Amino acid sequence: MNILVNMDATLQSHIERLYTILAKRRDLQLDRDWLRQVLFNVPRHRFIEQYYDHEAPDGIVQVESPKPTARQLETIYFDRGLMIREKPHSAASQPGLIFEMLADLELAHGLKVLEVGTGSGWNAGLIAFSVGDDSLVYSIDLQTDLVEKARSHLRSIGFNRVNLKAGDGGFGWQGETFDRIIVTVGAPDIPPAWGQSLTEGGILVMPLKTGGVGDPILRLHKQGNKLTGKFTRWAGFMNLQGSFRSASEDVLEPPWEPVIAALLQSEPTSVPLPTSFGTDCAFWLRLNGVPMQMLGEYKGQRGMHPVLLDKELPALYVPQSVYDSKVGKHMDVYGNPQLVERVIKGVEAWVELGEPRITDYHVELINSTESGDTEPQYYIDKRPYATLKFSLTNDFKFR
Repeated sequence: MNILVNMDATLQSHIERLYTILAKRRDLQLDRDWLRQVLFNVPRHRFIEQYYDHEAPDGIVQVESPKPTARQLETIYFDRGLMIREKPHSAASQPGLIFEMLADLELAHGLKVLEVGTGSGWNAGLIAFSVGDDSLVYSIDLQTDLVEKARSHLRSIGFNRVNLKAGDGGFGWQGETFDRIIVTVGAPDIPPAWGQSLTEGGILVMPLKTGGVGDPILRLHKQGNKLTGKFTRWAGFMNLQGSFRSASEDVLEPPWEPVIAALLQSEPTSVPLPTSFGTDCAFWLRLNGVPMQMLGEYKGQRGMHPVLLDKELPALYVPQSVYDSKVGKHMDVYGNPQLVERVIKGVEAWVELGEPRITDYHVELINSTESGDTEPQYYIDKRPYATLKFSLTNDFKFR
């Protein structure tokens, strides 16, 4: 394909700006010429009909079609995610994150690709451009109206043969196999159909929910009916819906909100930490049996902070160093402090190990009866449909 001709100068400048932002990212391993081509040939504004903006009169901005306003173009062509529908939720993911996942997918001409989570259809369009044949792209979403909107968006730029349907993406696309599968929602499990419908040598890229710590991107490669790989980065996504949604991996919901609010009314006990606490440490603690959750804004502290809630005691642990470097490295304990020793020892063990990051783990799908007794450091994570074995990669240096 050639770059679209007769493009409005204002629109072109906004697309060029997004390209410049993405091209400057050293961590984005993509051919820069391809990146520019795909941004112009699959223009994002053709896939966004509305988005939520707290500054808008009704909180919703209706995008003017076919020519959005300059302000709308500025928002659409910025490296940010956009909420495009509420109840049920749907979002257009941050472009930078989308392109990172496409890089993980290692797309090439002629590859057959399944996308779970159609959304606006923009990602399906990017994939279609990448594989050189829109008939090789399949995309499924539970929300029928979103699928029809995506179909209209794709057709508006000439992608008439993308295979779209409404259905439960956890079951894959019956009767089809794929060289690549990409999941664009946070999945609490790995449904059997995803591995079974992946061809030999195929790649699965998906956000894996980790009990509220976050949704790190997992890249798995199929070789000899085994799926192995690693995490590539931290991320955050909306939850997978349908038959494979698991409440055990969801962030906290009522009735625990009142419990948290009540705990925060008490005076905290301050406990020193050996290091700054973040999601990498929270993930390691989770692997070692300490449940972590990402909670929102409490006591005026903005943003998302990893905290531990023990539902039985109950007790709440808030690592202060996450959001305020001025107060030093410590943890505030609200309520019963019985678990604090276990948490502190866990943090100390993580530091002693060398503070492994999310990208330092080798991940393998195994049978639920398998173990790793011969390995020096491994963790088994059993989920309803998949049993995952995490071990530190060979190039990780133990202290």
